[in-house]
Amino acid sequence: MDQYKNNDGTYTSPKNGKVYKTLKAFTAHWHYAGTTSPTAFADRLVSINCKFCDKSILQCSIKKHETACYLNPTNQIECKVCNSPIKDYKHSKGTCSRSCANKFFRSGPNNGNWKAESYRSLCFVEHDKKCVVCGEDKIVAVHHMNEDHSDNSIDNLVPLCPTHHQYMHSRYRSEILPKVEEYIRQFNLRFA
Repeated sequence: MDQYKNNDGTYTSPKNGKVYKTLKAFTAHWHYAGTTSPTAFADRLVSINCKFCDKSILQCSIKKHETACYLNPTNQIECKVCNSPIKDYKHSKGTCSRSCANKFFRSGPNNGNWKAESYRSLCFVEHDKKCVVCGEDKIVAVHHMNEDHSDNSIDNLVPLCPTHHQYMHSRYRSEILPKVEEYIRQFNLRFA
């Protein structure tokens, strides 16, 4: 390599006559088996639009992008709420945005994360909004007597204050159970 070294410390290539400032640059050029065209690298940086999403992608990456593009029909998954294509389909849980996720996972009785308020509304249509044990009427919870939260029949729902609701789920249940059962018996007699 010293035979190509110039007096000022640069190197001149016999391949194309170009002057390189460092030995590292000259060595990289010398061992490069490809083209000697000065625009060869720049020619590979041409942008092409994706045929699915019309996004501008470098020519060297276009095939990889189009294979993974969310608008590619083989990859396309529709949002469960609005039916638009999901952009990040690998990490989504079936929705295209946070807004759609809130609609899907937080509403509707068929969704596992839905906190049903309908049993409360149903309970207070037929029962007074007060605890059947102590008469508390400011904060009232609803207890499912058979412990089955999918059974929202009106005779299964009992209004209790938070304290007595906690009693029903503890070892102190026996202290209030006779009052609650009597209330249910009286309630059922009204509809018999």
